[in-house]
Amino acid sequence: MKAVVKYANQDGCTEIRDVPVPTIGPTDVLVEVAYTGICGSDPHMHHQNVSYPVNVPLILGHEFAGTIVEVGAEVKGWAVGERVTAETHARYCGHCYLCRTNLYHLCRERKGFGFGVDGAFTRYVRVPARILHQVPEAVSLKEAAITEPFCVAYNALVNNSQVRPGDIIVVIGPGPIGLLCTAMANLLGAGEIIVVGTAGDEERLEKAREFGATRTLISSGDNVLKLVQEVGDGYGADVVVDTAGPAATLRLSLDIVRPAGQITKIGWGPAPVNFSLDQLIAKSVRLQGSFSHTWDVWEKCLTLMSEKEINLNKLITHELPLEEWEKGFELIENRQGLKVLLTPS
Repeated sequence: MKAVVKYANQDGCTEIRDVPVPTIGPTDVLVEVAYTGICGSDPHMHHQNVSYPVNVPLILGHEFAGTIVEVGAEVKGWAVGERVTAETHARYCGHCYLCRTNLYHLCRERKGFGFGVDGAFTRYVRVPARILHQVPEAVSLKEAAITEPFCVAYNALVNNSQVRPGDIIVVIGPGPIGLLCTAMANLLGAGEIIVVGTAGDEERLEKAREFGATRTLISSGDNVLKLVQEVGDGYGADVVVDTAGPAATLRLSLDIVRPAGQITKIGWGPAPVNFSLDQLIAKSVRLQGSFSHTWDVWEKCLTLMSEKEINLNKLITHELPLEEWEKGFELIENRQGLKVLLTPS
């Protein structure tokens, strides 16, 4: 079968290769992939613009949905032909304190699809049954393939932030995660939802309004601090959600968050920030990191998708065959595509 393989931890060392169909173990299933979403991290890994090593050679891709075609001997409750999607946590120990307290996404031994073990930019992927989720009848496999970024947004806003009805929420970054955070803030009853982008994000900011944004700003042209302080009582945002990641967005977050407010940081920014964090103390601000998701989050998100509370189809801008993965990466990098889906060969 054809697969998109990163074969060395160097810039550009990714190519289409013929690889064998994986052999499953007794607690696994084999999933025939229908669609795989390109995450922003995939082009970063292709260009080696990441702060972590990829376990090369390795098949990329961690957002996917498909159909079970084989079931391991010890697997119960799953059958050939069922439509499924899966969490990204391909491996974790299951025995440590974090695993036993539903924090297995933070386990030291965690290895994710497309990072630590072979992922889904191919036709067949081996999946441990413990991370499978059934795709509801009302949800298409296209939508299900991008459940994962929705789960990231849900976990950040529902589990790791304190969003109350009427709050002022600022979301920095109108990419897929940012738009889904906007949608979650809207579902949680936020009073004002301000989405901040940069020059070139104009179309994405228009999309943000479809997801519930009440105001959109461009950081390079608007006085974001002044405009945020004009809303409500003038103290700033109750919660700032940073989905972009670099030092500049953390600095902006510190400026616009209200005293005793919260900054929830989702976006990665491996470079040093090179500025003082004393505003965290002066404002008594909570800085909260948010990473990944857990089984219960996936079930909640699939329910919301099934009940049409969230329409992930609005994120899908392109659908390409696997062989055109480079075009898909370019669409993401050039901000011409929001969510690009690949279909296997």
